Amino acid sequence: MNLPTCSEKELIARVTSGDERAFHLLFNHYHPLVYAFARAITRSSFLSEEIVQEVFMKIWSSREQLARVEHFRPYLKVVAKNVAINHIKRIALERSIFQDLSAGNTVANHVTGDEVITNELQQIINDSIAALPPRQREIFLMHRRDNMKQQEIAARAKISIHTVKEHVRKATASIRAYLDRRVEIIVMAALQEFFR
Repeated sequence: MNLPTCSEKELIARVTSGDERAFHLLFNHYHPLVYAFARAITRSSFLSEEIVQEVFMKIWSSREQLARVEHFRPYLKVVAKNVAINHIKRIALERSIFQDLSAGNTVANHVTGDEVITNELQQIINDSIAALPPRQREIFLMHRRDNMKQQEIAARAKISIHTVKEHVRKATASIRAYLDRRVEIIVMAALQEFFR
């Protein structure tokens, strides 16, 4: 059985019933598309392969849901989008972007290979910090980049510790929201290019 000799619906039905051979055919057929999409986002062959593997692992592990899928390609697009967004956010968190600011480091100091996506994430973080209200940015940078204790910040800024905590909390939430939006924009642009 190969993709040209059977319909996609037939192939999906076989995957739904647990046919590993059918799944391998599906994987081999769509691998180049998902890989190209991931590569456009990450510019890293290693990260792209990770995303491809995760996309198809999710499809295999929830194969029973395929019975309700009318058209596989749009379904694959949604799975790929969600995996890519979550993967990039996970990279940002795993590499401790927020904590690295406290030491005055850039994320790239901790990267072995795959520096492009990391540097792009760092630029997004830098942009998000620049977009903070001035006082909030000042307090956040004292806390994260300069590694000052909350009491020191409160004394220097002549505000309460509670106000320091609020500035840091709001700044962190704003940075994460900005990161989420930017990552989603990057992923959606790549989806439009590869999943037409």
